[in-house]
Amino acid sequence: MNFLQKITAMEIQPDDRISESDRSYCERRQKAYEAAISSFKELSFFWSDMESVQRELLGEKEYRKYLTSREGPSVSQDLIERHIKALHHSFISDLVRHFNSTYHVSVDLAEVAGALLPKEPEEHWRAGYKEQCAAYHEQMQSLTVRYQDVVEQVILRLDGLTFTERAFQELYDKCHSAAWNTHKREPKFERRKDTISFIGYFCWFKGWPYDGWELDKGMQDILWGAAHFETGSYGVLPYGFSRLFAHHEMKEPTVEFPACEKVKQMKLFKNNRVDLKFYSPEYAEQFVGKYLGTVG
Repeated sequence: MNFLQKITAMEIQPDDRISESDRSYCERRQKAYEAAISSFKELSFFWSDMESVQRELLGEKEYRKYLTSREGPSVSQDLIERHIKALHHSFISDLVRHFNSTYHVSVDLAEVAGALLPKEPEEHWRAGYKEQCAAYHEQMQSLTVRYQDVVEQVILRLDGLTFTERAFQELYDKCHSAAWNTHKREPKFERRKDTISFIGYFCWFKGWPYDGWELDKGMQDILWGAAHFETGSYGVLPYGFSRLFAHHEMKEPTVEFPACEKVKQMKLFKNNRVDLKFYSPEYAEQFVGKYLGTVG
């Protein structure tokens, strides 16, 4: 195999950083996105031709008379071109959302779109603003985003980690942030044998007319860690966990987890403390070490 053949072989290798199902999703979206661009460009051509015919027959002032109606579609050259422009962002958004939801990471859509799309001129008072706008418009109308470039930008934002590693890093960061006072470098929890007490503002009791309990966002983050500790999954919640993230009050201060093997019980107190009880001191110690950590 000569050098050119080696380079060609390297270029056609699929990206092994994403799964086959990811690649299939991206390829289907790419084809649909490109087909939409092509169709709307054809529509733009036909619409322009329709307007030209009407101008010739009715003149500049009345050419829209038969092209618009109360019951008909709202179509114009400007709307078509704005839609083509919006397709690029929509395509990038679909792909970023797919990877975020599939792998439970939080890659910033705005960062990815900003890296791939031309920057729209903003400073209208500067000299050459109209020329910049015209160039920007031309770029957006002729642009086709490649899914490979979107994937590249997503992976760049994993900071050298795999999707699985990044998902756990984000989960750990949320648990750690909730459990530590980083300014004072002090924990907001204590472990006594099989129980971790979260001391501070982790829950509150709402009196009449609610007469129920609510969890602080930080405690909910810690419970996502507990769910992952129990199942090893980012999307599957143990029985009894889902209601802890719902936007309504809990009527009882004690929540049992009979279907779990590691996390046994949660108890809420009116001084805003929350106790998370495990089935053994070893499990409680493992949870502290893996999800709460030490102050850095």
